[in-house]
Amino acid sequence: MRIELNKSVLTGALTALGKLVSRISPVEVYRCIEVRAHENVLHFRTNDITESLDFTMEAETEGDFAKVVSFEDFRSAVRNCRNKSIVLEVEEKLFRVDTVELAVSDCEFSEVRYIPPEAKSEDLPDNFLGLLNTAAPIVNRSEYRKVLQGINLSRDGITTTNGKELFHAPVSLDVEDMTLPFPLALMATKATGAGKLTHWRAKHGDCFQIRIASWTWTGKAIEGQYPNWKSIMPEEKSLTHAVTITPDHAEQLKIWLKLVPDDLPNNSMALSRNSNLLHLRSQQGMETDIPAEFSGDWQDYQLLVNRNVLQRLLSEGHTRIGCPTGRVPLLATGGIGQYIAMPLYQKTPEPATAPATEPVTEHIQTTDQKERETMIDTNTTIVSAPVQTVARNHEPVESNPMEELSASIEAFKLKLKAISDESNALSRKVREVALAQKQKERDFVLARRAIERIRMAI
Repeated sequence: MRIELNKSVLTGALTALGKLVSRISPVEVYRCIEVRAHENVLHFRTNDITESLDFTMEAETEGDFAKVVSFEDFRSAVRNCRNKSIVLEVEEKLFRVDTVELAVSDCEFSEVRYIPPEAKSEDLPDNFLGLLNTAAPIVNRSEYRKVLQGINLSRDGITTTNGKELFHAPVSLDVEDMTLPFPLALMATKATGAGKLTHWRAKHGDCFQIRIASWTWTGKAIEGQYPNWKSIMPEEKSLTHAVTITPDHAEQLKIWLKLVPDDLPNNSMALSRNSNLLHLRSQQGMETDIPAEFSGDWQDYQLLVNRNVLQRLLSEGHTRIGCPTGRVPLLATGGIGQYIAMPLYQKTPEPATAPATEPVTEHIQTTDQKERETMIDTNTTIVSAPVQTVARNHEPVESNPMEELSASIEAFKLKLKAISDESNALSRKVREVALAQKQKERDFVLARRAIERIRMAI
């Protein structure tokens, strides 16, 4: 059987399919790809323990078949093909990509998850994948609470949080409560258009299937109850101050924030009013003014915000920030969904405590004691290094080794991030110098040829 396929389409599809392939897994099936033909449709599928991703292409086939080959070998053969079209030759014990013959594996892929008749299906909006892309950067994939490593779907919409920030997009979904695993493979597809969500209850937990264009993502939802994020949604009456900027000025502010150097651990930015301008000042003294509209009394008001929080809300297109007066989260609107984050606070010194000059973040508190305990547990990761108090008898305070270890790990992570950023900047400069050198060489060659032509003319 001989099948011709478009190389560019298949190459792009393999990028997303490879997100579910484990190169070091001892289980062979997790390192393979299944190529299956059924009714003139080719299916390419990869999977891991809980997820599977299926890509379909129309092709003229002379029958049905199912072959399992190594993903790395298949992708290498496709990439090394020099033609715009790829020829697959499939026989009983033969699987060839152009001139490269691949070994067929004896392992069997698991059957596609059975969808019971009582499963619920509903249409997804056109921008559903875009909303997942917006929510994904907030997810902390290293979070020890498994449920916070995913994106929650409910009747209220799409929600995700890492304990420090929260993103919520109100979308009409007929889902009681379900947490999707991190959709890395689905986002890599870059599929566009409307989709369909099917979800059902199985013996081993909630299952789902999302179809968008030629892609089908099937998996098992993350078990566990998602935090009650509604209890920390700030009310309008608590946001006594607000500032609004235009989209053009927001773009200018994004560029300026990239130029502000890191000032760890808080990267604090002070927002205040200067006539009809929003004045921003870093702890290192960098300042800028942006035209803005204000509501509330800003005469003696100043908001301290982490620079990364400002960059995040601006990247999501938000142009309005509702500012609190107490220990209440700020609310950013005007862009994609709603973005909530805790501001930084200047802690005033107390009689029996050492002076606190650096802003520290606080827990998000709720009025109900049960919800308070739940949300405190949810947000334990947002607390900066606490200010140590001095005992009244002036005895030294015993340090907690676990806290010191956690603080050292966080400081080490921040140093690694700074080194990575510097390395990326140096790499860009090296590429720029290389391009400039190549351009000079081209100019030199062109100039030499021009001189030779002038000599020949003379």
